[in-house]
Amino acid sequence: MNQPLSYIGFILCLVLIAVCFIAILYLSYKKSGRLRDMARFVISPRDVLVSDFKIVSILKTVLWFFIIHISFTFVYHFADLVFYSESVETSIGNSVQTLPLWVILLLPPILEETAFRLPLKRKRLYITLSSAAIMFFLSAIIFSTKVYHVTWVRLFSCAILALITWLWGYKWVSKVNFKIWLWILVLSFSILHIINYDLSAMDIGEWIRIVLKEGVKIPSALMFSYVRIKHGFGTSVSLHFIINLSACMLGS
Repeated sequence: MNQPLSYIGFILCLVLIAVCFIAILYLSYKKSGRLRDMARFVISPRDVLVSDFKIVSILKTVLWFFIIHISFTFVYHFADLVFYSESVETSIGNSVQTLPLWVILLLPPILEETAFRLPLKRKRLYITLSSAAIMFFLSAIIFSTKVYHVTWVRLFSCAILALITWLWGYKWVSKVNFKIWLWILVLSFSILHIINYDLSAMDIGEWIRIVLKEGVKIPSALMFSYVRIKHGFGTSVSLHFIINLSACMLGS
């Protein structure tokens, strides 16, 4: 791999850019009530917010979501372009090449939001559906199949975990502090993407690169969580779909 600058330099560059971005974001924070509301949710998350389904209000949230999401994504990929000449391939990327476009655009938002945002409202059914969706992803690794290749054994494993969760698992989840529960889901969302790479074939520098790349998804995961609690599950799925569609149209 062509590496014009050191890994340490790469990380320091990201940190410097991130500090500048945070400074700009802080100035915006002082002027925007919606951004302050989103920040308060991240700092002191609550599973009960006043629901708001007004179009104008949703658009305000979506606007800030895109500003933050695009900023973090641009910063990482700009630094990655400067420091590396090769992109990193994932098993996800290889697996979706043979799937219809509508499957690529619809399945990830539905499954990922079901797995990591639906159970933020800790109802028995939501937690059960979440466990089944998470097992669907994990079963691809366990049974060495493509992520969206459906087999009976994978469906059976999802059904078994869903049954266990319905009978016992939801009781444990309901007792966990919400802030801890939120971060479990947020970090799991990032880890899910990290395990799509063959880390065993990478050195420590490449491994750090992957962790940083997928760690950039954490701010977006936090904002998706806010959208789900504030504006509903359907809104978070729709926003996730728009993000994926935008990436697809840009050739990402």
